[in-house]
This record gives sequence, structure tokens and C-alpha cells, in this order.
Amino acid sequence: MNLLAGLEKFGFDSMGDLDITKEDKPAAKKKAKETKEKPKPTVKEEDLVIDKKVECPICNQTVSYKSVLTTRLKRLEPDDDLRPNFEGIDDTKYGVIVCHHCGYAALNQFFESITPGRKKMVRAEICDKFKSIPVPEVKIYDYDTAVSRYKLALLTAMAKKAKLSEKSYICLKMAWLRRAQLELLPDEIVEVEKKEEVEEREGFYRQAYDGFTKVLSEEMPPYCGMDANTVEFILANMAMHFGEYERAAKLVANLLTANGVSKRMKDKCLDMKEDILVKLREQKGNK
Repeated sequence: MNLLAGLEKFGFDSMGDLDITKEDKPAAKKKAKETKEKPKPTVKEEDLVIDKKVECPICNQTVSYKSVLTTRLKRLEPDDDLRPNFEGIDDTKYGVIVCHHCGYAALNQFFESITPGRKKMVRAEICDKFKSIPVPEVKIYDYDTAVSRYKLALLTAMAKKAKLSEKSYICLKMAWLRRAQLELLPDEIVEVEKKEEVEEREGFYRQAYDGFTKVLSEEMPPYCGMDANTVEFILANMAMHFGEYERAAKLVANLLTANGVSKRMKDKCLDMKEDILVKLREQKGNK
């Protein structure tokens, strides 16, 4: 499917099949993880969100965006692949800043940091094609809005030839968003009405998996703030998701002997190791 579907409203043509690991050249479905029960929030999302402003480094216009009050967040147990969970809010929805004047978009931590050369790339590939649309006045971002913002950030990252780690991280976060969105719905509705969202969840998860696998051998840490052990742990869980149990076993074995791995992560790796051994025995039994 076209994972970047929906960007046509901003003026961008269909991108076709997405592959963030493909090198830039000179011009010329699986079963989802079981739904986890989330604690009922005791705080409202709108109480944890504030409006902020920043100057766009591309067009120098003032950009308004919504940000999370991190000091008021109550952290909950993360998902197996370290998707963060907080009481009352999915903070991943607020991880991108979009300039609705020129179309430039990026992860919050990278929005203001862009070199002159990459500014030219963004102006040529993004700004010259971007169609500004009215920005609705909302108290919070819904999941579809959040995913659209991340898609613009991914398109910008590809245009400015960002590091593969940045593109992979954006894809991972989009997969997390679609997962969280689908977990809120009954299974029967997901199966009948949300096929596109399921395909995006799996498609972006695969892009992130392939991307981060390549990143480990091509880039030096940190990777968007994560060290190599954290990325390997995420990859081990992703490998389990995709049924690549031998790959997961190698990653877990490496983490169990690596320096700097926390006791908590090693304990999780030991639990994962048992699950991997069960899956490998099942695979051999089915042959």
C-alpha cells in the first residue's frame, strides 16, 4: 500500500511503495500483538497539553503547535518494544512540529536544527509543492491528525536526506500511533473498518525494523537519543513480532553479554529468551 497516503491534500503526489532504507540516487501482513488493557485515565488529555510557538527555520514564520507538559506526566509500564505509556495521554502524538506556512515538518528535537544545504533541499522538495490548508482549532490531536503530521515529517526527512536513524524513528512512532489507535477499538471494528490503519501499522513497523537493522551497522550512536543496546532491544521485540525468532535470539544473546545493559533490560531479555525458545521449538515441530 501507499504508506504516505493522505499527503495529497498538502500538494504532494503519490509516493508509491515506501522504502526508507533505499539509498538516494542522482536524479534521472502479520498477526498483531494482543491488545493490552490500559488503566483508565484519571486525568484528561487536554489538561496535559499546552500551546507553544517557534520560528520556522525555513520561512521564518511563527509556528504554533501543541506540546506536552512533561512535568505533569505519570509514567506507566511501556510496551514490550518500549513504546512509552503515560496516564491520560499518548505523548507520541505531540512529537512533531509542522509549519503550515511552508510545509516544513520535523521531530521536535530536530525542527530548529537544519543546515543551510538542507534548507535548500526542503525548499525545493517540500515548500515549492506544499499547499497550505486551514489549521483547525482543537484542544488535542487525534490519531489521524498525528499520523498526518508524522508523514509530513518523514517526507521532509527524505527530502533533506536525513540520517536513516531519523527516518526509522519516525516510522516507528507512526506504527506506535496506529497501534494505540487500534487498541482503543473492538476487534470486530478493526477487522471490518480499519484495514488501512492495520496496514499502516504493519508497514511502518517493517520500515522501522529494516531501517534500524541497517542503522546499527552504518551509523554511530546515539540514534535519536537512543543507545545501541536500546535499539537492539527494540529490534529483538520487533523480530519476535515478525516471526524472525533466530534473529531475535541473536539480539537477545548479544544484550545478555553486552556492557552497559541495565538489570531491568536483562531481566526482560531473559523472559524473551524463554519465549523465543518456545517459538523455535514450535517452528521445528511444524517442519
